[in-house]
Amino acid sequence: MPEEKSKIVLLFKEIQYGNKAAFDELFALYYNKVLAFARQYIKQLESAEEVTSELFVRIWLKREGLSKVLNPEVYLYISIKNACLNLIRSDRKRHLLFAEQTAEQSFEHISDKYNFVAEDKELMKLLDLAVAALPRQRKLIFTLIKEHGLKSSDVAKILGISIRTVENQLYKAVKTLADSISGYLGYHPQVKISRKQPLSDLSLFFL
Repeated sequence: MPEEKSKIVLLFKEIQYGNKAAFDELFALYYNKVLAFARQYIKQLESAEEVTSELFVRIWLKREGLSKVLNPEVYLYISIKNACLNLIRSDRKRHLLFAEQTAEQSFEHISDKYNFVAEDKELMKLLDLAVAALPRQRKLIFTLIKEHGLKSSDVAKILGISIRTVENQLYKAVKTLADSISGYLGYHPQVKISRKQPLSDLSLFFL
């Protein structure tokens, strides 16, 4: 993850000078991530794909101004968030209301990392349902930190909230997930692990 974060800084510098190969690499690295984030706001996949593609087009067309971007990764997420909100404001039709992300989407990136959990379909179903039921902001924070690997400070900038709010919401999200699977496991993950580490670091399932 740190290598990827340093790479995007280099890519932005190369794109600024018209390096098309660098732009293609940026697109390959971040298109799916940015699209997944857009889907948190826009229910219709086609519309989410459209605003995501437009974002990358704008990056290329306005590449001379990339030197002013201090944190390229945060810039991508804030830009797509604003684009989604602008689209929602401009279209009053109900099919563009905030999306409730499906259970399959919620853990599609995480499940690959936790084969021991993914093999237990019932447990994964419980986790999926628990994530899908989280309040929208809490789910966004959980997704950005646990799936996309962003720091709390970056998520705070992206969503325009305080770092403390981010950390509190993440804590509540993980606690909710731990509660949701305690009956199935036969023990509560918080009780089993928190004696040695914070609830927000439940590595057994969520890191």
